[in-house]
Amino acid sequence: MEIRRCFEVLDLDPNSDIQEAKQAYRDMVNIWHPDRFSGNPRLKMKAERKLKEINSAYEEIVRFLSLKEKMEEARKDTRRSGPSSRETEGTSLTEAMAEAGTRIFLGLWFHLNQGLRRLVSDQAVNEKKKPPTDAGNGHHKPF
Repeated sequence: MEIRRCFEVLDLDPNSDIQEAKQAYRDMVNIWHPDRFSGNPRLKMKAERKLKEINSAYEEIVRFLSLKEKMEEARKDTRRSGPSSRETEGTSLTEAMAEAGTRIFLGLWFHLNQGLRRLVSDQAVNEKKKPPTDAGNGHHKPF
């Protein structure tokens, strides 16, 4: 899910911090918890879908904000250190950027992998639903 969409799902300002994200998450869970709709199966299913979206958005936002905080701390550390200490320390910003890139890559890989798994399982389910036919077996009879 795109980070901008995640902020929209939680009705959260993009300049918020992790504490505000936690509170927004709690508010949305209180509003959309499926147990609130136990008397109405249609609304309960809708709430379950919405809660999955809320959980996914919250995870993305926490990852994003944690990474943002780490990068800001690394920038501050780099600014505080003088030119001589940069040579000895010097990798804090580089390490933060490498870590950020790795987290982004792994997050993208995770979502791509999940999508591919869903696609394959959906395709397997659809294949099971199709009635067996001789014409669809891929073998051609000689003339």
